[in-house]
Amino acid sequence: MDALRELAGRFDAAAESLTAASGRLMSLEPSPDTLAAGAPGRLGELGRVLHGQWVGAIGARAREAAATGARIADAAGTLRAVAADYAGVDEAARQRQPEVP
Repeated sequence: MDALRELAGRFDAAAESLTAASGRLMSLEPSPDTLAAGAPGRLGELGRVLHGQWVGAIGARAREAAATGARIADAAGTLRAVAADYAGVDEAARQRQPEVP
């Protein structure tokens, strides 16, 4: 059971890392001026398209990281429940065994 609890702890750490990464990804959004989105003509048009693609892609990856972090956190909870169930079964089995002098 200790191995399952340890694994659950490692899952929790991974979930926290993914959730933090999600937030950091959102901070990577460049300003439109960085990609010349405010420039006139074709350069500005290209800059606006690139900026839109960048924002869309980063937003999607951030949402995916957050969702994956949540699923991993759920898995950690399931591992803890399984460990508790196994411990209960082991204890019940020990109680059914006769004591040896």
